[in-house]
Amino acid sequence: MSLAIRALERVSPTATLSQRIRAEYAEMPCLRLTLAQAARFWNVDQATCRGVLDELVAEGFLVLGRFGYMRT
Repeated sequence: MSLAIRALERVSPTATLSQRIRAEYAEMPCLRLTLAQAARFWNVDQATCRGVLDELVAEGFLVLGRFGYMRT
């Protein structure tokens, strides 16, 4: 097994989701999604999505406003 494949196996699903979310918000800085919309957009359950989004809020990458999660 190659080193690249082994490295990918060590990346957690939530870390991968976090990277996907960061990439989407970087491409679309005005993106604003509710939790339900975000879970559908990234095709994950709401609990997982909320956990990752809340981590990004805690890091200061996103804010949770009245109408959803958006870029700071």
